[in-house]
Amino acid sequence: MKIDHIRTFLEISDCGNFNRAAENLHVTQSTVSARVKAMEERFGRTLFTRGHSGVELTSAGQHFREYALNIQRLWQQAQQRVSLPENFSHGIGLGSQVSLWDSLILRWIPWMRQNANDIALHVEADYSPSLMRQL
Repeated sequence: MKIDHIRTFLEISDCGNFNRAAENLHVTQSTVSARVKAMEERFGRTLFTRGHSGVELTSAGQHFREYALNIQRLWQQAQQRVSLPENFSHGIGLGSQVSLWDSLILRWIPWMRQNANDIALHVEADYSPSLMRQL
């Protein structure tokens, strides 16, 4: 199974619509459908109930979602760890609300550089709904 299939499955389960998932993933709707078909054939189970108002997870889809989230998380961690430059031992990702950027984060980054210069930092500031989606 491909990681793109996992991402597609999770996007559909989040937004409840093949077309919207295709837009969010920047692929065609037929690509989304083909990925779902491949997963459903692999499992031998239907993952989504399709209707006029969108799609919902079947019981098999609900069970798979737990695994898909873990697979995606592990893949992201592996990508981050393997791509770290040699002089970094670990990495930290931090999401902050925009309102905290000036008062907290801009002081925290230099402190981290001084006290833990072997830790790579990935810091993003965004509004809460976007940060919650990334979590």
